Amino acid sequence: MVGYGVGAEFHAKGASLLKDEGILEIKAVAARNEERVRSFARRFGIGSWHRDYRELLEREDLDAIIIATPHNLHAPMTIEALEAGKHVLVEKPMAISLKEADEMIASARRANLKLGVTLEFRFDDSSQRLRRAIDEGRLGRLIFGDAIVKWFRSQEYYEQSPWRGRWMTEGGGALINQAIHTIDLLRWYMGSPELLWARTETVAHRIEVEDLAAAVLRFKNGALGIIEAGTSFYPGFPTRLEIHGLDGTVVIEGDRLAVWSLKGEGGQEEGREPVAAEGMAAWARPEAVPPINHARLLRDFALSIIEDREPYVSGEEGRKSLEVVMAIYKSSKTGEPVIFPFRE
Repeated sequence: MVGYGVGAEFHAKGASLLKDEGILEIKAVAARNEERVRSFARRFGIGSWHRDYRELLEREDLDAIIIATPHNLHAPMTIEALEAGKHVLVEKPMAISLKEADEMIASARRANLKLGVTLEFRFDDSSQRLRRAIDEGRLGRLIFGDAIVKWFRSQEYYEQSPWRGRWMTEGGGALINQAIHTIDLLRWYMGSPELLWARTETVAHRIEVEDLAAAVLRFKNGALGIIEAGTSFYPGFPTRLEIHGLDGTVVIEGDRLAVWSLKGEGGQEEGREPVAAEGMAAWARPEAVPPINHARLLRDFALSIIEDREPYVSGEEGRKSLEVVMAIYKSSKTGEPVIFPFRE
């Protein structure tokens, strides 16, 4: 693994939940800060550490690289690792431009290696339950989707990591960092967008990028959608995803099924109780999210290598939410609607 920040901690904690399954072990970690990477390795029982991530690429005992670094490093590190013959699991966003994302996907194809993206919300019990219901047609024709991410981040949050809050290193703000998970779910459920109009603002922080955003979408299936996102909503509120069909509505708050109302199903799915939230307080503290979904994503990625199949969240899948984010930035800059497929 490359990196020792919040994303790397989630992967380390997720991997620890899989230790008895015998399919995955994080054997080494690399980062430039010797003191911090050594401390990270000791804390999570990782056998070795390096200051130069290229040393990981030279190790024949490593099958794959997890990249959990600042956003602007995702693409170059991914491509270098793939060219060195390593499978890659890269943190979200997979890149800070669609051009970079396409180069990463092409590199994985050329090398016949796996490229996965850390969009772990797809593995949540509530997310999976809704995915099955949509696939089975139980919501009827989808007509509207809402992705609402009204989170709070302090000024100190941006200042403690200088790469945050800057276009060149973070690639954007609340949309590309915090809201991209919920945007990914909206896109996953509602299908391909057809048109988007958006506005972004910076209202509460001394940063280059947005901390407030709103977008209206029309999907190819005729449905409409809304994205509301920001890191300026004190004190921070649970993520909310609403999916409306002609035959019912499902609302997910945090990782909890807040509403399950489908025709003929009595308000619950086949009589089962809604999934309860388990301390997911990412709206105010990103480190508060339980690592179970990271463990599920890591398990799938490891098995995709072992079974020689595509990861559940492949590079192509990871690109879809990035396309929506890039389209929002473009529309906000020009004041004009964006037509899909979007090209930068």
